[in-house]
Amino acid sequence: MDIHLRILDKAELALVRRVADIVWPITFQEILSPEQMAYMMEMMYAAEVMEREYDEGVSFCGVFDEEKPIGYLAWGRSDSAPDTAKLHKCYLLPEYQGKGIGSMMLNKAKVYAKEAGFAKLRLNVNRNNAKAIKAYVRNGFQTVETVDRAIGHGFFMNDYVMEAEI
Repeated sequence: MDIHLRILDKAELALVRRVADIVWPITFQEILSPEQMAYMMEMMYAAEVMEREYDEGVSFCGVFDEEKPIGYLAWGRSDSAPDTAKLHKCYLLPEYQGKGIGSMMLNKAKVYAKEAGFAKLRLNVNRNNAKAIKAYVRNGFQTVETVDRAIGHGFFMNDYVMEAEI
């Protein structure tokens, strides 16, 4: 394995969607209804949505095994506080999980945020995603809030907000 991360340019955002199309159904099959999953995929991963986020300053980072895309993360400025960055997305193909790559991704997100002048990194995680919550805690994140956010079409995001000092 030759695992590396790199910032993606706008023309490469389709790589994120390709990995999300594999990861999301596996990650959320027992958490979200198929209808909510489809709705959220378009809400978060439609090409025009990611391109708008990119234009608004969200950074997308691809994770690769040699040249094969195996994961991604996206981060940017948080609305919660001026010293806080927001980790919007952090996903890894299932066959690469449990090998320390997720921790490497989170550490890299912290480095990017610190280099940009932030003191904290904040994220939302579905309250039923026990595997992700465990990984975040292991990597220095603590739950700071519980939120239920309406996202349209009668769907909600039922999340923990977690934060780490960087």
